[in-house]
Amino acid sequence: QTIKNIFTTHFSVTLVDFELPSFIPPSPMIDKFTPALFARFEAFTLLQKYQNVICLDSDILVQKELAGVLDEVTQPLGFTLDGCPNVSNCFAGNPVPGYDCSRPCMNAGFIVLKNPLPAAEIHAWLYQMLAKYANICYLGDQGLMNLMLQKFKLTPTVLSELYNLPASRPKRQLNKAYIIHSTGHRKFWYYYYYDEWYQSYAQWYALSHQAVTVRVPPNTKGWNWLLQKTGWNQYVFFQLAPDALRYPAKFLIFTLKRWLRIKY
Repeated sequence: QTIKNIFTTHFSVTLVDFELPSFIPPSPMIDKFTPALFARFEAFTLLQKYQNVICLDSDILVQKELAGVLDEVTQPLGFTLDGCPNVSNCFAGNPVPGYDCSRPCMNAGFIVLKNPLPAAEIHAWLYQMLAKYANICYLGDQGLMNLMLQKFKLTPTVLSELYNLPASRPKRQLNKAYIIHSTGHRKFWYYYYYDEWYQSYAQWYALSHQAVTVRVPPNTKGWNWLLQKTGWNQYVFFQLAPDALRYPAKFLIFTLKRWLRIKY
């Protein structure tokens, strides 16, 4: 409720509660990302109200205005390419009968949807496919989004990677990006120092007093004990900095970048 109050009080945001349909079976692949990842399927219901919908991952940093992408997308959908070899990678190499999983893979971190699309039909089909293949959705919803293109014979506009640039790229590329995406296990909240994200998190923590808790791998017991014993876990710096016992070099780099307020 605290998080909902922050969004509705301090930001112009409409929140919609989400739960997976009851016919979706329990799956470690769903739990790996949490069911919330599949809320992206609800974007197709938004097309009943809006002409255009942009879907964004949660582990991103938006650096530039995105409205111009609507002019770039000349098809009903827009995606950026993924770095994995092909669609089969989304299913941990498992074949999906009736689909060509050797095709290049689109990334689900940034998607543009535009009418007209058979939105209601796609919405129902995505959940049906999740129920059927929940145990092999290695990359969450991304594989199903790629199969959707084949099922409904859709050819997306392939957008520049600058709309979905991995955070691991060199600074000269990051400066040009519309969106920086902290893909994989390396996240803004414990691996990288990104000054704009740090400042935004500091504002969030001041409003919510809810610290980052998700770390992969988790902090060592010794580091957690030290933070709790000293009370340092109440400070934004130590909430976001890498575990100094497990990653001393990364901790020193993070400290230096914070001290100098380096952008990346």
